[in-house]
Amino acid sequence: MENIQIHKVTANDAEFLHKLMNDEHVIDRLSETETGIDIWISAIIEWEKDQDEEDYIIYYNSIAIGWLGINNLLSADKKAYIKMIVILPEYQGRGIGKYVISQSVEHLRLMGYHSVILFTDNSNVVAQKCYKKCGFDITETIMKKMSNGKSIKRVKMEKVLKCY
Repeated sequence: MENIQIHKVTANDAEFLHKLMNDEHVIDRLSETETGIDIWISAIIEWEKDQDEEDYIIYYNSIAIGWLGINNLLSADKKAYIKMIVILPEYQGRGIGKYVISQSVEHLRLMGYHSVILFTDNSNVVAQKCYKKCGFDITETIMKKMSNGKSIKRVKMEKVLKCY
């Protein structure tokens, strides 16, 4: 998928992140609430200082369409954590998420990580299907109170990485 690019988040990406994370479908799917641009400006400043985390904007044909966040990069147990992967709804269903996750997981494997974990809503079967295609397995089910105040059943998924 040569038309997909992933670039580290910069201060110039605050407006896109604001748009992405305030999309009504994204808010609903992630059980989030609307946020102001100031939240994203502050977040990017923090991310740039945090050596335990890397955040990326996903581009399709040079158009910003998503966000990938990975943290726990300094962990002694070498377990990375995908804190967020979100693609604008109009670009979903094209294999972009699967491609980005697969590329990211392979990069982490080459860096010596032993596994990658993530969480998603139990009801988000589309995301779970994508993660399963990428080799993730459900390892746990939990309840979590989300920023919108709702308690949601979530699944923890993990992919064990084989180092060659």
